[in-house]
Amino acid sequence: MKFTSTDNIEVDRQDQQKINSFSRLNMQYHELIRLNQARKEELSRLADGKDEMELMDDDEKIPFKFGDSFIRVNVEKARTLIDEQVVKIKKSFEEDTKKIEETLKQMNNLKAKLYAKFGSQINLDDE
Repeated sequence: MKFTSTDNIEVDRQDQQKINSFSRLNMQYHELIRLNQARKEELSRLADGKDEMELMDDDEKIPFKFGDSFIRVNVEKARTLIDEQVVKIKKSFEEDTKKIEETLKQMNNLKAKLYAKFGSQINLDDE
């Protein structure tokens, strides 16, 4: 059966649940993308800061941000703290990248089912 724009297809409870699931997954997907972009930027800032510290003496004290406050630490300790932060951020980045891939699989599965039933009467693509 061919669908035209004048065909009315009934949306049953299961279809609505699939649409709602797709919407939730889409919001989750975009949030994960946003978080990973912020992590990339943070990694870049940390790398820049570490590069700047190469020009300093190891015993020089510099302010280092912990949460909302700053403490003064020597350059060597700051390098260690930055390395620890980089490891944590990279781990979170990798975990969320896996979540993004899984979310995309789920979205594509739902998208295929919904397009199979509704054809061009439903738009699930980002604009």
